[in-house]
Amino acid sequence: MNAVESRIPLVVVGGWGVDAAMLLPLFDRWPGEIHLISLNDALMSRCDSITGVADYLLERYPCPSVWAGWSQGAQVVMAAASRSCPQVRKAITLAGFPRFVAGEQWSTGMEVDTFETFREQVSQNSGLAWRRFQRLLIHGSHDESQARQELRPWLARGPSVSDVNLVRGLDWLGSEDQRSLWGALPVPTLHLQASNDVVVECWEHSFHPSPAAKVVRVTGMTHWPRGQALSRCHDEILQFVFGKEVEWTL
Repeated sequence: MNAVESRIPLVVVGGWGVDAAMLLPLFDRWPGEIHLISLNDALMSRCDSITGVADYLLERYPCPSVWAGWSQGAQVVMAAASRSCPQVRKAITLAGFPRFVAGEQWSTGMEVDTFETFREQVSQNSGLAWRRFQRLLIHGSHDESQARQELRPWLARGPSVSDVNLVRGLDWLGSEDQRSLWGALPVPTLHLQASNDVVVECWEHSFHPSPAAKVVRVTGMTHWPRGQALSRCHDEILQFVFGKEVEWTL
């Protein structure tokens, strides 16, 4: 590996209602430029679908890069990889999913009734529903007190997206189905699944992605990659992207 390869840019796409900067503890010493992308009003107001977001980001970040997506951001990254393999050299999903809502031959998704109830709650009182969702990000943490402390400043900031676009993002979650895409994508991909995730059920035993993909179940990880799970995620990403030829330490 040469010096140029070790400085490959990283595009990080956050998920529904979260700030992509919440992932900085995992990537803050990445040996290259980092582009943090949140699904905020500025982005969602100009796009009408997950594919639209992917196309816009491909135009904005044309250099070959590693792309990482968290939760709904994983669908954006996978859509981008399917549309421009040269730009997305490798893809990483964190607590991601090809389909969010349960359906035919997809029992690991959220039940439709549960999803519709949450969508209605967001429509009626987005602030309250958003705070409840944020707490689900850390539900199942072994260090619950520390997790709450780390989440507190993000709760204090409030959502970075309007009520209208919170609902719009849920509409995308309810309709997007990328199973075929994930099953055939030739781009090398690392799927990091969270063993303690109460938002997204692990699908490692019920769905088989493309042969170019590797699926890793991270023990103790909740929907927000943090705490002790950071070390495992870091090691898996290091090996996947760079092999063993460079040192990248948190």
